[in-house]
Amino acid sequence: MTFLRYFFYIVGGAFVSSALGGIFACIVALISPEFVAGLFSPSASAAGHSLVRYAAAVGMIWGIFLGTAVMAFSLLLVTAVNVARVIRKKADAQGPT
Repeated sequence: MTFLRYFFYIVGGAFVSSALGGIFACIVALISPEFVAGLFSPSASAAGHSLVRYAAAVGMIWGIFLGTAVMAFSLLLVTAVNVARVIRKKADAQGPT
C-alpha cells in the first residue's frame, strides 16, 4: 500500500508541476512573445496558432518532467530516512555489542 501511495504522490506532483509550468509559460508569453518565439522556436505548423497556447504546452511538458524528477527524489530521501530509522531501531534493540 505504501508503494501505491508514493506512486500517487509522484503522479500528483507531476500534474501540479505541469500546471504550474504551463501557467508560468503563459505569463512569460504574454509579457514577452518575442522571447518565447526565440526560445521554443515553434514549427511552421504551430506558427499559425496562438503563441501563448504553444508556450503553455511546452511549459506543461517541462513541468511534468521536472515535477516528476523532484517528487521522485523527495520520496527517495523520505524512504532513505525511514530505512535508516528502522536500521537504527534494530541496532538499538540488539543492544551494545
